[in-house]
Amino acid sequence: MRLQIIKDFLMKASFDFDRPDIDLYNFHPQLRIFLAVKGVFFTNRGSRFRLIWPSICIQLSIIGMTFEEMFIWRGVSLKDYSFATECFCYWLLLGCIPTVYVSILVHTNKIYDIVVKMNEEFIYVCSLGPTYRKPFLEGQLLIWQLCYAWFGFVSFVGGLYVVFPLVGLIYQSLFATLNENTTRPLQFPMWLPHDDPYRTPNYELFLLIQSTLCFCFVQTFCVYVYTLFHILLHYYMIMDMIIIDFSVIFDGLEESVALLPRQDSRRMETQRILNARIEKIVKWHLSVFRAVKTVSSIYGPPLVYQVSFTSIAICLIAYQIAEKLDHGSVDILFSLLSICACLQLWIPCHLGTMIRNKAFEVGDAGWTCGWHETPLGLMIRTDIIIIILRAQQPVTIKYTGLPQIQLETFSSCMSSSYSYFNMLRQYSK
Repeated sequence: MRLQIIKDFLMKASFDFDRPDIDLYNFHPQLRIFLAVKGVFFTNRGSRFRLIWPSICIQLSIIGMTFEEMFIWRGVSLKDYSFATECFCYWLLLGCIPTVYVSILVHTNKIYDIVVKMNEEFIYVCSLGPTYRKPFLEGQLLIWQLCYAWFGFVSFVGGLYVVFPLVGLIYQSLFATLNENTTRPLQFPMWLPHDDPYRTPNYELFLLIQSTLCFCFVQTFCVYVYTLFHILLHYYMIMDMIIIDFSVIFDGLEESVALLPRQDSRRMETQRILNARIEKIVKWHLSVFRAVKTVSSIYGPPLVYQVSFTSIAICLIAYQIAEKLDHGSVDILFSLLSICACLQLWIPCHLGTMIRNKAFEVGDAGWTCGWHETPLGLMIRTDIIIIILRAQQPVTIKYTGLPQIQLETFSSCMSSSYSYFNMLRQYSK
């Protein structure tokens, strides 16, 4: 029964896909909710209340990073490299929080504008009939499903960081004997100069702070990656609409009209129809370039942070897993964290490759639409050639200090992390 409820929710079984007032906001109600948490309000854009939660997250992350820097110094000074690398790994993860929030808050207006534009395109596509509406809504349903799949996975991993210490506390309270090590567990390793972080009330305070940081990181990074792939997949589907437009560009038009004099009323009407169809293709095509450029400016700093430090983070996570295996144990949390670390980089890289390839498919669709096989092609030949030439320019996410976000980038980062891992293992032996 519960599985059926989950399935119905993911398939939007209760949603009327044929409703006439369908738009982005009632199909994806989670989008504006998640953005509101990030400080992007749609009803009262200038409200100062939108800054409360981002400010709390940024301040907590800075406090956490300061503690981790102290722990890193402690680990290096004692030559406890396992402790130092684990703390450095958490320092890198916490650094994502202020990077994401500052980037979003600085570009709030751009995010608002791009979401409004996506809503206009959503409504327009759904008004074009089943040829466009059906594949477009199928793609939007996929975004809905991917959103909650990603949210569920990240919440599961983050939740374990809260559950494991609580389970440890319950075990110590109910089953631990006097001979057992009864150090109370925390999510992250702690150390304080001239004090014991595991005594009351230090322990309770650090447990609360670390649990809050886990929540902050989950909702920050989960929403950031979700909004990134939502926008990119939306414009991936817009390019599908362009390809459909090319496939029907000559439908319903009489070929012999192209041979009539230019002043003939029938030819002029056909020319007007073709120009309108070309205009729609050009507008959609330009909207894709503008959207990817906007995404690059909004999410460029977080993506630079991801690409720059993911290889180091994966290396440190793998080192911790290997160290635990050397001592005969399996670190479940770090094993899941390694999957999460790979996914968070693979998602934008995979989307970057998808967008790039789909943009080239738009040019191919223009070339194979049959313009050279019908006299009607003479009437829009120049327009189609311009579109084909424009489509040869790669649609990629670009930002200062950032390579093109593609699967090649992901492969390069993974290779670098493997090299760092081997160096670290050799140095620590």
